[in-house]
Amino acid sequence: MPAHPAPATTPAKVRVVVTDAPGLHRVVTMLMGRQHAFTRLEAEEAGGGRWTVNLDLVATEHEIDLVTSRLHRLPSVLTVGVTTPAALAVSA
Repeated sequence: MPAHPAPATTPAKVRVVVTDAPGLHRVVTMLMGRQHAFTRLEAEEAGGGRWTVNLDLVATEHEIDLVTSRLHRLPSVLTVGVTTPAALAVSA
């Protein structure tokens, strides 16, 4: 019986805005606890106590969907935006 090929991974740029520093901590803890393959993780203060987290993630489309849905469930998360090469190709 042939082995199933590994699902294709794709790079994604994820941008998350959170309400405050404890929310930032929750987001980073959730992301790191799942052992995702990040190539970049950056957080900066966005004014008004809010923080913006930008990260580059390499995962399958299903894993990217799971990450975004988990982020949306955190009460301190205001917005989640994801950009993938497929989304960029559609908008071009």
